[in-house]
Amino acid sequence: MTPYSLSASNRETNLSQFVAIERFPKGLLARVVCPTVGQREAPIIAAEIAEALEQANLPKGSSFVLDMSGVTMLTSMGLGMCIDLRKRSEGAKCRAYLTGTSRSLLDLFRMMKIDRLYTVVHGRDELGAILG
Repeated sequence: MTPYSLSASNRETNLSQFVAIERFPKGLLARVVCPTVGQREAPIIAAEIAEALEQANLPKGSSFVLDMSGVTMLTSMGLGMCIDLRKRSEGAKCRAYLTGTSRSLLDLFRMMKIDRLYTVVHGRDELGAILG
């Protein structure tokens, strides 16, 4: 079973336990839906998003948005996943954005300097403009 497949529609959603991936005209939105991203969840999430990025065939200059609004705790594996996803989005020639982070998660990203890898988006209006 493939967790992500594209159809002729402008917007596509997968049915996953840990991440919901939506395709928009200008990119992909990956919404992490599990509250804790740890040793078990991080590789699954990374693999599903990597597959979605590969299959999406997005044009150069598209956007990849990682939505962390459902996440309350992130382990070192989760931080590594964020770095890996940034590298994969770069390989797909997509700009990487981060949204939905709580104050404590954003502080963690700043402390580990992961926030420098992503453009942090705070408002829904900005997000709409990025994804189309």
